[in-house]
Amino acid sequence: MKHTNSIFHQLLQFLPRQRFQSVVDRHNGDHRTRSLTCWDQLVALLFAQLSGRKSLRDLVDTFNSKQAHHYHLGTRAICRSSLADANSKRPAAIFQETFFYLLDQVRQRLPRKDAQEMVRLIDSTTIDLNLNQFEWAKFRSTKAGIKLHTVYDPHAETPVFFEMTVAKTNDCKALGSLPMLSNTTYVVDRAYNDYRWYYSLQQQGSTFVGRMKTNARYEVIETRDALGDGIVGDETIHLTAKKARRDCPIPLRRVTFVREEDQKQLVFITNDLERTAVEIAALYKQRWQIELFFKWIKQNLKIKCFLGRSENAVLIQVLAAMIAYLLLKLIQLSNYCASSLQKIGQLVSVNLTSRRLISKLLHPDPARSSPKQKEQNQLILGLANV
Repeated sequence: MKHTNSIFHQLLQFLPRQRFQSVVDRHNGDHRTRSLTCWDQLVALLFAQLSGRKSLRDLVDTFNSKQAHHYHLGTRAICRSSLADANSKRPAAIFQETFFYLLDQVRQRLPRKDAQEMVRLIDSTTIDLNLNQFEWAKFRSTKAGIKLHTVYDPHAETPVFFEMTVAKTNDCKALGSLPMLSNTTYVVDRAYNDYRWYYSLQQQGSTFVGRMKTNARYEVIETRDALGDGIVGDETIHLTAKKARRDCPIPLRRVTFVREEDQKQLVFITNDLERTAVEIAALYKQRWQIELFFKWIKQNLKIKCFLGRSENAVLIQVLAAMIAYLLLKLIQLSNYCASSLQKIGQLVSVNLTSRRLISKLLHPDPARSSPKQKEQNQLILGLANV
């Protein structure tokens, strides 16, 4: 009988062990390690994400119960205290570099796009924490929390960069640490309305689309024809407030759009003077993709119940969740699967240690259906011929 590796083993093939070990060696991650290597730690954390483990004890007990698979995964049984120490003390940069490596693998499997059409969505999501357990993340007097500031590629449907901060960090302050590229269109919400940042994008040849604040002061330079469904205003403006004029001394565009479903009026601000008003509104509409991404990871990955309480442990677990997301995305791209990521994640979750090909898991052979299923299919065909 032909040997078939487990689903989990096939999943880890997207991350070559030697490539990961080179990152570990660079950061001295396995220094003075006796039992739990960085690879063991990564495999255990991915097992927790993909199988839906809820606590450190739950993870250790279930992972160790599958010792027959440890050899093929290149790992061994883990100790709860060793895993807790590793999450608390080891460099999170090891897992961050792993995230970027897998992100590059995703990009290589996508159709090529012109650099002039590159769009990036920027937004953040807040994850609530228990103040008694996560005092370092104090948000308000009675609660704690963290924020994930994310740059998202709507074409690849993946995050391309993210940073974790405490929840009280203002979104505009996080912009300084997010990488900005030239010849790129950035779509942001009203929380990122920063005129100095807008001007820096203009200086490097990028464009932006955001929501305009209601109290913004400006003068109209030119009134354009309001063309397109939902477009009620299209103007070229100059900011007139003293600080705004100093931070962003360029002509901008103000587009007023009325949403059809609820008749809500949205006012966009952009430095793009070439696109039509309808195209500007369509760019902002893409921002819902990042909202759906945040909703997906909160529902399908473990980033709300944490295995450790330190800031480093929380960051490593978030990185492990993002790595798990990219691995599922690679399955979807490599097997040309039309199934949603949620369905793929569900199938992987219940078959993680099953010895079968991922392609067979996603594309079951109808010829090998059960006798009962065959009988049902014959009955259906018989009724269709009546």
